[in-house]
Formats: sequence, C-alpha cells, structure tokens
Amino acid sequence: MFDSAILDLAIGLIFAFLMISLVASAATEGVASAVGWRANALLQGVKDLVNDPQFTGLARDLYNHAFVNARTDGTATTEATLSAKPSYIDPQQFARALIDVAKLTQGADVNGIKEQIKATVQNQQLQTMLNGIVDRTGGNINRIRDDIADWFDKGMDRVAGSYKRKAQLWSFVIALLLAGVLNVDTVKIAEALWHQPMIAKAITASAGHTAQQTVKEFSKLGLPFGWDEQAIQDIKTGYNLIFAVVGWLIAAVASLFGAPFWFDSLQKFTQVRGAGSS
Repeated sequence: MFDSAILDLAIGLIFAFLMISLVASAATEGVASAVGWRANALLQGVKDLVNDPQFTGLARDLYNHAFVNARTDGTATTEATLSAKPSYIDPQQFARALIDVAKLTQGADVNGIKEQIKATVQNQQLQTMLNGIVDRTGGNINRIRDDIADWFDKGMDRVAGSYKRKAQLWSFVIALLLAGVLNVDTVKIAEALWHQPMIAKAITASAGHTAQQTVKEFSKLGLPFGWDEQAIQDIKTGYNLIFAVVGWLIAAVASLFGAPFWFDSLQKFTQVRGAGSS
C-alpha cells in the first residue's frame, strides 16, 4: 500500500513544487529588496496611522527621530530627502519617539499632558486617541508608552497583511514566468512519474538534503522539464499548448504555499513510503 504508484506520483510532484517555490521565493525576495517594498510599505503604514499622507507633519517628525530612523541625520523635509528608510520599527521605540515628538513629560498631571498633546498634535483624531490613552493610564508615562506601542503594533498588523498579499501576487507572477521559461509542466511531469515510477524513488535519497541541494537534485532525476526540440514540437499543437499552460498555472499556484510547506510535505511523504515493505 505504501509503495503505490500514487504515492510515488505525489512525491514527485511535491518535489517539483518545492523546486519552483524555492526559485520563485528567492526571486521575489530579490525584487522586494531591490525596490524597497518593505520599507516603502512601512512608511505608507506610518503615514496612514498618524494621518499624515503628505509627510509634512507627525510622520515626518517621527521618521527624523533617532528611535525610529537612526540611519538618517534627522533633517529630512520630504520623502524624497529621506536618505534611508527602516524596514522595521520596534513598537516600543515608536512609542518613545511619539512621546518625544508630542513633548509628553513625566510628572505632569492628566490635564497638563492633554495640553501638551493639543499644542503638538494637530490632527483631531489623534488628539482624541491620545487623550483617551492619557485618561485610561492616569497620566503614567510608562503606561502611556505601552498603550501607544500596542496601538502601533496592531496598526502594523494591517500593513503586514497588505504586504503579504502584494508579495504573494508577485510570487505567483514570477513563478508563472519561471514555469513557462523553464517549462515546468506539472501535467507532463505527472504523466512521466505515472509511467516511470522509478524516477520518484530516487527522491528518497534527496529528501534529507537542504532546500538548496534539493534544487540541484531536481535536474538529475530525469523529470521532463526545460525546452528541447521535442518540447517545442509538442507545444506547437493547440491541444498540447493548453495542457502546458495548465501545468504552468498549477506550478505557479503551488508556489504560493511556500517552499517550507513543500519541503516538510516531502519529508513526511518519504517517511510514509519508507514505513512500507521494500
């Protein structure tokens, strides 16, 4: 039961999905780093959080603060003059920076702190939020800092969700392009695995390798991928072209699960097969 053709087919396809996922995730990460997706998404998130879309008020002051952005000299007047943008801001550091920018001082009573907020924070919505924090904490500066940090942390959860959706979209696009360029046709691979189960059996020895070694092993297994004269000839007919596109799409969709998912799945499937009779 464990040494079935279906199990071998599943292992072979998982290995193919792992390969395309690794390459797609590496390419996506390279693009994200090159164009500063994380830093730009974080900046936009902070601007939205403090209601400063034009980067002319509180967001600008926060990004000039060393607690938020220690890599600059603190003199930026516009987004264009920011010499560096952080890809991550610690919630406690953000809270300390906001306390400094709003000039909230330890020892002042509740009314005194509210006056400081009114004098330094122009946005009415933020004033209301900060005044509520002051009331709930009784003006204790440490509790105010913790509440602001919690508010920032929850706001960044939405930014992280938006960034993840964008990264997944680009990962899918890149995986689809890679599947087409490399001709990783999962339909054709599945057909080969079904008729030649010995191909999948070679994956057992590769399953213990690292993810990077797994990619190198892919080309040694005899799986039908890449472009040769036969592949080009096959795809010239509309029927085969449709199946090839479907195969590429399946590979691209599978890449969205991520390389760790497929790597763990490969380990589990090879262990299941190893539990059966030789």
